[in-house]
Amino acid sequence: MRLSLVAFALLLAPPALFSQAPGRWPPDSLVNVQVFPRTTPVMEVIGAMRNATFALGVRCQFCHVGEEGMPLERFDFASDEKRTKLVARQMMRLVQEINRRLDTLPGRAASGLEVSCATCHRGVTRPQPLSTLIADAGLAAGSDSALRAYRALRERYHGRDAYDFGEGSLNTAAFRLGRAGKYDDAFALLRLNEEMFPRSSGMYVFRGNINLMKGDTTAAEAAFREALARDPSNGEARGRLRAIGRQP
Repeated sequence: MRLSLVAFALLLAPPALFSQAPGRWPPDSLVNVQVFPRTTPVMEVIGAMRNATFALGVRCQFCHVGEEGMPLERFDFASDEKRTKLVARQMMRLVQEINRRLDTLPGRAASGLEVSCATCHRGVTRPQPLSTLIADAGLAAGSDSALRAYRALRERYHGRDAYDFGEGSLNTAAFRLGRAGKYDDAFALLRLNEEMFPRSSGMYVFRGNINLMKGDTTAAEAAFREALARDPSNGEARGRLRAIGRQP
């Protein structure tokens, strides 16, 4: 079993790995292991768990029964109480299966790509695209909520791997809001995006498409023409103008 691949689940599933009740750290041996080999050295498991905490952006108590700041010897590592551990066992098997299938790819290099916890999580516990998080916030509570969520995530995670803060994320979220008929909220996201990417051409294609959803062909035409003014090679904008009978 690849230790790096198991790391994902170990963060979610460590509570039942160790034999001792609270009072000793590190433990002497492993018990109640269902995916990890029982003969794995304890310190190797601890190292994998440490890697996983970085990958998910959490600390020990995310899965262990204990509290922040509590000495590790007081954690109940043998407890099966937390749901995250039970989920993790399935995730461990999923990681193993993905990598097993990767190994069967024709012509696969001996040192080919492997899946690990960081492949998806990238520093967050719930690996969702930024566009999904922002669109969900907008659908649930409007653009003010969506914009607050975006700014908070950008403040915390910008410059890291967790989320894509390129212009595409807000464009995609705005498109989802437009499809739900929340046009004002969609345009609010695009306005913020334009503040950060003031030279964007593609953003105006999204603006035009959302105006078409709204039934405002005149505004859509203006948006597509602005996209072409910013980038004459924008074939999508040119094609959309042809589609609505406004050949440029």
